[in-house]
Amino acid sequence: MFGIILVSHSQKITDGTKEMIEEMTGELNGVKVISAGGTGDGRLGTNTVMIMESIEACRSYEHILIFCDIGSAILSSETAVELIEDETLREKIEIMDCPLVEGAFAAAVQASVSQDKQLVVAELSQL
Repeated sequence: MFGIILVSHSQKITDGTKEMIEEMTGELNGVKVISAGGTGDGRLGTNTVMIMESIEACRSYEHILIFCDIGSAILSSETAVELIEDETLREKIEIMDCPLVEGAFAAAVQASVSQDKQLVVAELSQL
């Protein structure tokens, strides 16, 4: 199973992206999308602890892909990964280098068809 974590400075962006993915792909089989945008209290920004908690919520999944928008979303995601003490969990995580919306959507669609991480990542290289 894939965990897809969406990280942006705006919760509206990640909530909307999550909604679009779920609406466009229907009931995803083998994919869980988590919105981790904003600071957690409605302000613009990022929240490392919230991202880390999203990662931990995906502990039972085989792969965890994090999609970020810009700047501190990437830095906060990298810090969240560093805060994970469980090496086995940390090895499941990959911060993706692609557009947030398009990348997360393509990954979710591909992961719902195939649980092969290489195929999912290959799909993103075409964006």
